[in-house]
Amino acid sequence: MENFTSYNPTKIEFGKGCVSKLGDDASSYGNKALILIGKGSVKKNGVLDQVVDALKKAGISYEIFEGVKSNPEFETADKATSVAKETGCQMIIPVGGGSVIDTAKAVAMGFYRDHSIWDFYVKNAEAPTKALPIISVLTLAATGTEMNQFTVIQNTREGRKYGFGSPLLHPKTSYLDPEFTKSVPMDYTAYGISDLIAHTLEQYFDPSDAPLSDAIASDIISQAIRYGLELKDNPQDYDARANIMWLATMALNGTLRQGKKGGDWGVHGFEHSLSVLYDIAHGAGLSIVYPAWMKVFFNDNSKKLQYLSERVFGSADPKVFIDGLEDFFKTIGTPVRLKEAGIQENARQKIVENLKKNKVNGAFFKMNDDVYNSLLDRMWEN
Repeated sequence: MENFTSYNPTKIEFGKGCVSKLGDDASSYGNKALILIGKGSVKKNGVLDQVVDALKKAGISYEIFEGVKSNPEFETADKATSVAKETGCQMIIPVGGGSVIDTAKAVAMGFYRDHSIWDFYVKNAEAPTKALPIISVLTLAATGTEMNQFTVIQNTREGRKYGFGSPLLHPKTSYLDPEFTKSVPMDYTAYGISDLIAHTLEQYFDPSDAPLSDAIASDIISQAIRYGLELKDNPQDYDARANIMWLATMALNGTLRQGKKGGDWGVHGFEHSLSVLYDIAHGAGLSIVYPAWMKVFFNDNSKKLQYLSERVFGSADPKVFIDGLEDFFKTIGTPVRLKEAGIQENARQKIVENLKKNKVNGAFFKMNDDVYNSLLDRMWEN
């Protein structure tokens, strides 16, 4: 087992009606907030009204910034940062899914700098030394950003999508009300489930010897499949949504990194090229890439795949896990082949060029042109 430091300062408020506590929480950080939202769904489903009501009761004024995309762009974060500065906001309250919260983290650290937030991601600027406090209200179970220090932003024009992390970017409090996810359509619910499973696998395939972390990882995947199937049959099932929401948080809040070197993350790097080039949902891209990755690196991971097959599907055959996971993705409606996402084989060269430009690689399982093409072959196979 590797040495590790375990630290997570984010407070979680979980359950029905938990947002009613937000005003008292926010008042400890000031009296002016920037509320960050996506394309307006939180207006239609009433979530934004609940947040605003809680702030008003606490005497906190606010500005609303709308327009964060599902694959968030740095220009949007720069604009939101300018609004926060101009209006004197003392905290950021993202209301939405991972893209909105990731953008809020960018704004929080950009508030105290004059340069573009993109400079943090490409290491053209010193790491932040302070950031505005973040209070997140989660509406989509997927990324785990509500309880970690990481953020991902893309530069669409340059075809780059990068992550950045700092302990300063842990949300102070995250509000997780599973009721808020009931309005999420089944396709995006499925993409979120794929996302949480991929986060789990990235850390699981770290070859470090950490038996407890591996056991927890297998249980997260098993329960994600169980509750994902229940949601497929009944999208309004509160208990299933509650479990998926907490599984997504647990998948990337540091629990699975303990005793590990940090995970491989090659699949995420590969998917970032797909989403920055074709604007597909991140979780949809991951459900295409991960089965292909497990096939290409099968010999390196046969024992770990056998462990997952046994614990998740009750089989000693390591291939059962790959097939079972693909079948699950198909059942809940997230793609497993590039053509299902509208990406045809004539895109190969464009994708490979972007992978090379971004030097996409795994921490342990190395990629080169041959590996890129082998992965793509399996993503287009029948």
